[in-house]
Amino acid sequence: MKNNIVIDIRMLKNSGISNYIQNIVPNVVNHFKNTNFIILTAPDSDFKYIINKFHSNNYKILKINSQVYSFFEQIEIVLKLKFYKINLYWAPNYNIPIFLNANFLITVHDLWHLIDKSWKRIYRRLYSKIMFFVISKKNSSIIAVSNFTKNEIISNTKIKNNISVIKHGIEKHWISTKSFKKNKDILFVGNIRNHKNIKLLIDTFINMNLKSISLILIGKNNNYLDETKYKYDNIKFIKEINRKKLIDYYNEARLLILPSKYEGFGFTPLEAMSCECPVLLSDIEPLKEICGNGAYYFDLKNSKDLENKILVLMNNESLCDELIANGKLNIKKYSWEKTSNETIKKIDKLLVS
Repeated sequence: MKNNIVIDIRMLKNSGISNYIQNIVPNVVNHFKNTNFIILTAPDSDFKYIINKFHSNNYKILKINSQVYSFFEQIEIVLKLKFYKINLYWAPNYNIPIFLNANFLITVHDLWHLIDKSWKRIYRRLYSKIMFFVISKKNSSIIAVSNFTKNEIISNTKIKNNISVIKHGIEKHWISTKSFKKNKDILFVGNIRNHKNIKLLIDTFINMNLKSISLILIGKNNNYLDETKYKYDNIKFIKEINRKKLIDYYNEARLLILPSKYEGFGFTPLEAMSCECPVLLSDIEPLKEICGNGAYYFDLKNSKDLENKILVLMNNESLCDELIANGKLNIKKYSWEKTSNETIKKIDKLLVS
């Protein structure tokens, strides 16, 4: 009898998780040719470009109408799966159906919803606490995307075992375009949220009075930052951008800055390294783990250090060349093929056990 594996791909619109789903799910489905897959999708999700990568018809689409993170999804998913014998339920995020009797594989990208203590996020923090408590009681196996995330899980939840570190990959289309001439612009790429610490970057840039240099911030705001307070000719907010244009920005920029207070992995520094754009990062543990000596770091607790490091990279060509060379070596450690192969081995072991 064939195994039945459920994969929840409803979070295709959620930046980093979407990147993960797009690059790994087709490889997993294509590997397990003699397995039936039940793919959970959202009603407004454009999932066909993923399905088109499947080499066979060993899958069934189940549309889940309830919103992700809602109470109703807990009921709907269980009802729609009740006629299937589920051998494994793979959640690319930790929002599992808590009433489903199944073996679970759960990918944890970060624990920000659990770590964030702001009162505005109290619902998400409570939701995360409940989820991780339930996961600790289920027959669950965890994929953490970094050693930092694994340690965060152990420190902040009741889950202490069955945690494997399988790091993300980097896509091959992030390439250096030699025809572009580097300018002096500073780039930030990522959704503008509290833990991204954008205000520190903007305030530092304003204080430096770099009138001949632009600060370009690319990413959705979602009301985390009042952009009307920053009406400067050399501060530009770009909410939506296609991949080709983003590659151009990476290639044109003098440097990428990511001043995050918290990350689980960090895609954008690796994208910048692929495009030979020097990277300046906050000195938090996960970024140092992923980027190594391919990046320059500033003391997160010292805004003056950020200012000094920006000036160094603006004026030190040899240091920038060294960072570019180290970055090119660093990104060789990350590929979606490697991530997929390690995940396939993990699933193989779970199906056998």
